[in-house]
Amino acid sequence: MREAVFMGEVTASITHEMQNVLAIIQQSAGLMGDFLDLSRRETMKSLGFRKGFQYHDKFRTLIGAINEQVERGTGLSEGLNRLAHVTDDQGGRSDMTRLSGLLFSLIRRIARKRRIEFVLETPETAGPVMADCPPMTALMSLYGVARAFVGALSGCTVRVWVGFRGNDPVVDFFLPEGGAGSPAIALPPGGAFDEKAGSPRLEVRKDGVGLVFSPCPSAEAGSR
Repeated sequence: MREAVFMGEVTASITHEMQNVLAIIQQSAGLMGDFLDLSRRETMKSLGFRKGFQYHDKFRTLIGAINEQVERGTGLSEGLNRLAHVTDDQGGRSDMTRLSGLLFSLIRRIARKRRIEFVLETPETAGPVMADCPPMTALMSLYGVARAFVGALSGCTVRVWVGFRGNDPVVDFFLPEGGAGSPAIALPPGGAFDEKAGSPRLEVRKDGVGLVFSPCPSAEAGSR
């Protein structure tokens, strides 16, 4: 855990610096855009007698591309920063909706290589789905199942439902078309799916795989 905390603190610090770099790039691109607009206005004022900047359209396209990539980099940096702060909470409870969304944003490139998209679904009722599981254990469990799906499937959408089954928080990964024609999902042995306290229970079904986070005995006793 000490190693994870160290990596989290260092990564969080670096992502803040990355945000500053991206902000300067975005401001510089904005300034370039302002100069281009000023140049065009001055050209229009001269009624065509003053020749405009011949690379105006190319620069405008370039500025648009810079802003697009800055936005993409900002999203990646924010996701990495949230991952780094997972180790801040060393308690035993996790918001499964938030962690699922974080994971799918971080592994988007891994999934895209196999043309897979994870679509997160949540219950209509408001409120977080809290599980009695340490955040890092929960995140690793989610990653183990998601990575198994990426390894077995291609060119499809995987629905992921986060909610409650009875009193148990669950995260269900659904195979396309209810599992018809889908290959077997090779789940990783051991790892986060062992019998230690707070680890989720795997449910392998015909239509997909579920992670069930049963309440810890101490939590059940405390609620009585």
